[in-house]
Amino acid sequence: MARQPHRFTEDDFNALEGRASKTEQKKAVQRMAALGEQLAELSPKQIQNLPVEERLIDALLDAQTITSHEARRRQFQRVGKLLRNEDESVILSYLTPQQGAKKTAQLQRWVERIIKDGDPVINEFVKTYNAAERHTIRQHVLRIHRDMSKQVGETELAESKLKLFNYVQQVALISDN
Repeated sequence: MARQPHRFTEDDFNALEGRASKTEQKKAVQRMAALGEQLAELSPKQIQNLPVEERLIDALLDAQTITSHEARRRQFQRVGKLLRNEDESVILSYLTPQQGAKKTAQLQRWVERIIKDGDPVINEFVKTYNAAERHTIRQHVLRIHRDMSKQVGETELAESKLKLFNYVQQVALISDN
């Protein structure tokens, strides 16, 4: 007896909406590892003052003492994994003084232009910042536009915009080095 093919319903696709693909998850881990490398460049005193878990502080301090290339790579993968449990905004607030207020304002303008104009500006941003992923930015923008069309609460819309800004800020930090 032949097997009947499974028919996917609209509910099946709606359940998957908003979930990151495996590739996006891997790229997020790579971004977090790169942010970990930036955090490891801070002084030990600055690292001690980070408002994060003690395990992450220990991992960052250990990373400063490791000289073997492969061991450093593994250590930063571990740091990236630990960073996923932390608030991105707090981590970025410690790294943005390296960028300065002018750079932060410039990134905020990028976010506003990306939301307003879409693909042409996204392509320009991706050319400017080589660590940026077109697909990820588009997903953030689609989420923001969906929230605007559904007329969700102001806090939810601000949260979606903050996620895009955090991503843009991460990409700018990683691309500058």
